Amino acid sequence: MLHCPSAPLLLIAVLITLGTDCRATATPVPTATAQLAVVEGGIAEVLFNDRALLLDQRAEPYPIVKLSDSVEIVGTDKQPLSLLDLRDGDVVRLEGQATGRDTFLAQRIVLMQRAARTLPTATPSITPQVTPTTSATPPVPALDRLPLPGTLLIADGGNNRIIEVAPDRQIVWEFSAQDFAAPDNAFFTPAGKTILVNTARYHQVVEIDYVTRKIIWSFGEWGIAGADDMHLNTPGSARRLRDRRTVVADMGNCRIAIIGPDNRIAGQIGKTGECRTERGYLNKPRGVALLPNGRLLVTEVGSRRVSEMDLQGKVYRTLIPRAAAYPSDAQLTRTGNVLIAAYEKPGRIAEVDWSKQIVWEFFPKCLAEQLDRPSSPIELPNGNIAFSDDLNHRVVIVNRAGKIVWQYGVTGVAGKAAGYLNTPSSIDFRAVPIQKQ
Repeated sequence: MLHCPSAPLLLIAVLITLGTDCRATATPVPTATAQLAVVEGGIAEVLFNDRALLLDQRAEPYPIVKLSDSVEIVGTDKQPLSLLDLRDGDVVRLEGQATGRDTFLAQRIVLMQRAARTLPTATPSITPQVTPTTSATPPVPALDRLPLPGTLLIADGGNNRIIEVAPDRQIVWEFSAQDFAAPDNAFFTPAGKTILVNTARYHQVVEIDYVTRKIIWSFGEWGIAGADDMHLNTPGSARRLRDRRTVVADMGNCRIAIIGPDNRIAGQIGKTGECRTERGYLNKPRGVALLPNGRLLVTEVGSRRVSEMDLQGKVYRTLIPRAAAYPSDAQLTRTGNVLIAAYEKPGRIAEVDWSKQIVWEFFPKCLAEQLDRPSSPIELPNGNIAFSDDLNHRVVIVNRAGKIVWQYGVTGVAGKAAGYLNTPSSIDFRAVPIQKQ
């Protein structure tokens, strides 16, 4: 989880009005109603009463948001900040005044661009059989109008590439190379300027520069499994810590490896090569996620456990979800529940509380609609759930009502042409870029 970069911070009050046009006047809103949720990849979601405004902390001009008794926005110029209203899908602007070289006092929200509220009306046939009755087109729920409030980074393993896909399903970034194959997971590093990719089949983790599309760092010897402080064995996923250390779920070695700046394993959780379920051991750790409190959420496929632990291996809570025989890449939701994929057929996505109760699930059982080895579920800032449906060769977003509202890839058909995937195995989310005004 990204933490905001250090900068001088001043406590400032925030006054917000939820106006519908640019003539709205400022109206005080108690700061007690505001909440700030930080989600992985540098995204902040600021809630004012019943509205959620999405910020990308990596974007200028105001990359830092802090909430205590007030909200502070820190930046490098005096331009207003563009936001995305997750409730309605509108593009709004936060206006106010600069209170210093690096600070901006928010005073009101004004509408910039209103999202469509209805579905387009179908074009009638040339010779209609029945004269259609004139009626208003029904409104579309906000989360269906805006299913993906950003882009998705996809590890398209069967096509030996990493792609970033926009809400309109256009590929906006792509990486492939002659010496690069079978990526399993791809995640943005905290600043969003590089991408960590693990290749389990070839026992290596690499880092890709987003701008130059060059591999700038690697760990492990390509194609060689090992158990010493310079090798990996079937790495499941990799994450970058704020202090530049890299945490790797070294599945074949039954350890979480912590790789230092000197490119050697400087610490670990579990005992190398000892795959056990007892305290102090790990059993085939497949996924590792970073939590806001600095701890890890570790998914073990050998023991089917999901555990919250610190970097020294102290376990704070753990569960074995009944919803999955093969759990994949657990994440925490904003409510603190565990979101997990059952990497099976038929597979399902389940949100489970720490008492093992299923509080939500997406589990289509009809043969034509079954999930086939789903993995890497994530909760988007608007509450929708995105995941990779690996052997159905697609990435899917569903709403909380269980409706598929967005898809990339053709169900059951592998391909590399535009709109197709081949065994995608992970996703990561990047917020809609904030446009300078």
